[in-house]
Amino acid sequence: MKFQLKLDKQEAEAFRNFANTVKPENINMNDFVRSIFFNGVRSLEEELTKNMVKHIQENREEFEASGFTFDPEGNLTGVDESSTSGTLQEAE
Repeated sequence: MKFQLKLDKQEAEAFRNFANTVKPENINMNDFVRSIFFNGVRSLEEELTKNMVKHIQENREEFEASGFTFDPEGNLTGVDESSTSGTLQEAE
């Protein structure tokens, strides 16, 4: 799969400056951009999952009626840090 992102002149210059500052020398530009992309997707996935869990916990009665379970502190059971982060896997 191939993604193409069009940047205006200022955005392209800002990205070049950013990449020249933080990209390790032993990584090529394609791998660097791929890393940025996947880390961004993982971060978004984690944020969305946390927001969904928060919404479910704030509307506990409605979700209990739908079969969700909660612990005595009101936290959704079966959801912890390990299940809300790093779940996206890169496919080759």
